[in-house]
Amino acid sequence: MEKLKIAIIQGNYDATTQELADKLFEDPAMHEICTPIVYGAGQEETAFNDLNDGKVAALVLGQTNEPAKYLANATEIIVTGRTHVMPTAEEPTAEDVIKLRNVLERDFDLRSPRIAIVQETGMQNPDLANQVTIEQGINTYGPYTLEQILAEDTIIHFDGIIVRGKELAQHIIVEVAQEAPVCYYAGGNTVITAICLPGQTKEIEEGIADVSWLTHPFYTAIDVIRNRVFYDEARKNILPKLFRDKRDERKRDEAAQANKKTDNTETAS
Repeated sequence: MEKLKIAIIQGNYDATTQELADKLFEDPAMHEICTPIVYGAGQEETAFNDLNDGKVAALVLGQTNEPAKYLANATEIIVTGRTHVMPTAEEPTAEDVIKLRNVLERDFDLRSPRIAIVQETGMQNPDLANQVTIEQGINTYGPYTLEQILAEDTIIHFDGIIVRGKELAQHIIVEVAQEAPVCYYAGGNTVITAICLPGQTKEIEEGIADVSWLTHPFYTAIDVIRNRVFYDEARKNILPKLFRDKRDERKRDEAAQANKKTDNTETAS
């Protein structure tokens, strides 16, 4: 099987990702699991076009890239190694919970994920978690404050966390990330990841940051691609039910008998 082509946009050569990229491409293990494709400064548009055309399997963004115009409809999810954090600008809604559940199941191979809602201020709909659990069948909990979600490792019980506000999300990431976190842009057919730097810019600029800050976005992209293939393949040819619902059969028989009686009555008349 041909190795996946994973592209990276390095940004400006005096930017923060240059030192990490040099270390990354010196590692023979990286070349064993994928074929890295490098796009330099000013090649963002070319990189995104190649991604959309299927010339590369995924795209990794450097810390200095500004992909907003290419990712207008994407949902940012920060992968921390312990949980997945989804910041929202407004109060979370049922649609946000459904969106995160779908991403966790298809892209991260998490079945029936547990999702927490975190918001410091009072919610207009404080019963949202119960409503989503009952109506959508999604294991949803909260709302929690920042102090509550971080207390006694409560956070480890959740596969995903929806947080109102980017600043609040950064607090959680800094507290719980056991390894280099990754920004993943969900919601489209393409796979895009990026370096996530809640406070480590200085270390990377000085060339003392660990190369994992760049390898983790590569690994996350590869995992997402493989998980999607497995998820979609498993649902292509769904087996029929192995049991029969006798209530449905009885209803069909009764309807057929009623139609038969109607036809006989019309014939006799």
